[in-house]
Amino acid sequence: MNEPKALTVPRPRAGHGPDLTRTVVPPTVPFFPLTPSEQQVAECLLRGLTPGEISAEVQRSITTTQRRLRFLRYKTLCPTRCPLPVLAHRLLASGKVTAPDTSIPAPALDAGEVQLLRALAEESTRSARACAAGLRLADLAPALDALLHKSGAANTTRLVVLGHSWKLLPTEQDHTRRKGASR
Repeated sequence: MNEPKALTVPRPRAGHGPDLTRTVVPPTVPFFPLTPSEQQVAECLLRGLTPGEISAEVQRSITTTQRRLRFLRYKTLCPTRCPLPVLAHRLLASGKVTAPDTSIPAPALDAGEVQLLRALAEESTRSARACAAGLRLADLAPALDALLHKSGAANTTRLVVLGHSWKLLPTEQDHTRRKGASR
């Protein structure tokens, strides 16, 4: 897989010193391959399981499962405490895992619902999701509930996975063209 090149971005100068630069890496650049246990946890996550359910499925403690989720966040350059739908999106967009086949047909979503799905997948905080979806913060939860009901998804993580299966969410190439990454 071809990895996008790192960009050198100028930073503001402090005083009269030389220009300081920093390296910006696109958000979905894979640094390390997944271990078999991380792959197993990722596949459970894509099925919409919670960390507790993943622990039971892989027969490991919740602490071990949370550690593996932390490593998955690190390897996909997710924020440390990003929600599971964002992690699932990064795993799928980076190509580290593939979206499972689904028998659920794609519902007819309007532009606002697709925008909300994308905000759910890419934004780490409620306020950022609401802003990206063009909603007031108070309207976010009811809009997500309506989208979950319309799509037939059990939870928001599963909704993001279905969004990838339906080709409604961007791939790695689309991310490299974005001007900024959600944090």
